[in-house]
Order: sequence, then structure tokens, then C-alpha cells
Amino acid sequence: MISKAKLMSGLLLFLTLSSTAGVAASAKSKAPSAKKSGDVVTVYLARHGQTTGNVLTLNEGWDDYPLTPQGDLVAKQVGAGLRGVHFTEAACGKLVRHLDTIKDMLDYSGNNKLTVLETPQFREVGGGKYELYNGNQSDKLVNDYYHVKDDAALSKKFGTQFVPKTIQAIYEIDKDSDSLPKADRAESANQVIKREAAGIKRVAKLTKNKDGKNALVVSSGYVIAAYLSKYDHNLSKADKQLLSTGSIPNSGVTKVYYNVKTGKVTFGKVGDLSYAQKGAKYLQSHKVKESASMKVDYEK
Repeated sequence: MISKAKLMSGLLLFLTLSSTAGVAASAKSKAPSAKKSGDVVTVYLARHGQTTGNVLTLNEGWDDYPLTPQGDLVAKQVGAGLRGVHFTEAACGKLVRHLDTIKDMLDYSGNNKLTVLETPQFREVGGGKYELYNGNQSDKLVNDYYHVKDDAALSKKFGTQFVPKTIQAIYEIDKDSDSLPKADRAESANQVIKREAAGIKRVAKLTKNKDGKNALVVSSGYVIAAYLSKYDHNLSKADKQLLSTGSIPNSGVTKVYYNVKTGKVTFGKVGDLSYAQKGAKYLQSHKVKESASMKVDYEK
């Protein structure tokens, strides 16, 4: 999708890992009170692991790239950090990077018996003919569209709406200049937010119908950021800063507390990498046997 080169690098991952504790301490959420309700399902919403496309600073969109060795490792660490959490449902986007990430997380969290729902609801934003542009190219397109000089100015202008506004700009540019069939053009911000929200609601209800409490979903960075931006009034200052730069880290986990009775949504810390830290320590003294395959419920 429309990923920013400097935000997709491995350096960000390590910097974020090292600063997680400080950010977590400052995070404020309404989630704890929401969890008291028996109607609330916790959806662990994770971004996929680092990919070769991320390292190459490409806007992957619906195109596919595998996880890097580092992306594979951190996804496994997150899984190990989630040990003790029983997932009733698991779902991911329709791309290899989603499937590989969720397999790592399910294997290493001890939930590898689950069948994964593979659905287009959770895949990355479609960029039309601007798929595979590099970060600098897409930055210029968007910044020129809004008549600002750079990303910093764009972030200052739109705040937590930075990602939806970026998505919408590519959609408008593609719509005006592209001769592709409509189904192959870039997605609008509203399309993206609606399908991600519908997917979260769907998984939460499936979990509740089985008397479950937790579900795991693997999606993509810009889709997650666009979805969260709709509920930015529930987020801490630090989390809003992440959304205002589109910088949710690879394998970062956001707890989504979804009340299946009222439809109310609240969040925990956005893009939390403390699970990776916890899992890394666990794997220093434990070995996890990976499953040979994963059961997938394919959805066209």
C-alpha cells in the first residue's frame, strides 16, 4: 500500500521495540472498563511482519512479497509473547505476508489447531496503478495533491486523519487519470475503513457465538491505521502520534475491545511490540515445535 519508506525500515522496528515500555506507560485507554462486560470480545489486531517489499520501500498494496528473515522472527516472538491467550477465531488478509505472519503467531502462541479465515476484508489498501510506487514517489503524489511541501506538513494539516487522507488522495488521482476497470482502481478511504470494520465485527461475533473471549486478526498497516483513525477519540496522545504519521510497526498488536451487543469499540495500546519483547525472552530458554501446515478457510 502507500507505505512511507522511513517508517517501514528495520530501524523503526528496533527503535520501537526499545521504546515500548516508555510509550506503554503513557498510554491511556478506556478499554479496562469495557472489558467488564460479558459481551466484549478482545480482537488482537496485528500488522503483518516485515516484508521484502517494506525493505525495498515499495507500496505493496494488493501485490505480494514474503516476510524477511527479520519479519519471520519477530512474528514468532509476538506469538511466543501471546502464549497463554486462547484464541477462538483467527483471520487474516488474502496475501502471503498475512498468512505467513498468522501461522507464526498461532504456532508460537500454542493456537495452531485453529482454522484461519483468509478474507479480502483484511488485506492492504488497493493502490490501483500506483501499486509498487516507492515511498518518495507516492509521497510526492499525495503532497502535491494537498499542496503541502512534505509529510511533516501533511501530518500537521490532518493529524490522526493522515492515513485516510493519503488513501483518499491516491483514490482521487487514480479515478481521474486511470482507464483501468473500476474494480482494479485504487480504493477510497471509506471503502477501506468499512471493510476493515466489517471484518472486525464479523470475527468478534463468530468468537462470541462460540462463547469465546479472544480472536487473532492479521491485517496491514494502512488499513489498520485508517480503521483506528475513525475512533481516535479513544486513543492516547502517543497512539494518536502513530496515526498522524502512519507508523504502526510491523507485527505490532492493537487490542480491539468489541462489544457485540452494542457495537461499541475501544482500544488498548496501538501497535504494541511488548509481546515481541516478552516472546524473545521466552524463546531464549524454550523451543517451539512449528506445525507442518495450517488449515485455511479460503474466501474469494
